[in-house]
Amino acid sequence: MISTKLISYELNRLIEDYDKCRNFTIKEQIYSDIKLLSEALLLIRRST
Repeated sequence: MISTKLISYELNRLIEDYDKCRNFTIKEQIYSDIKLLSEALLLIRRST
C-alpha cells in the first residue's frame, strides 16, 4: 500500500519548489505534479 505520509512529504516539497521557482514553464510542470499528487492523496484517503 502507498504511504500517505510519503505522498504528503513529496507534495510539501513540490509546493516549496513551486514557491521558489522563477521559470514559468517549470512552474507549470510542478503545478501539474502538485495536482496529480493531491488527487492521488484524496483517492487513497477515500478508500481507507
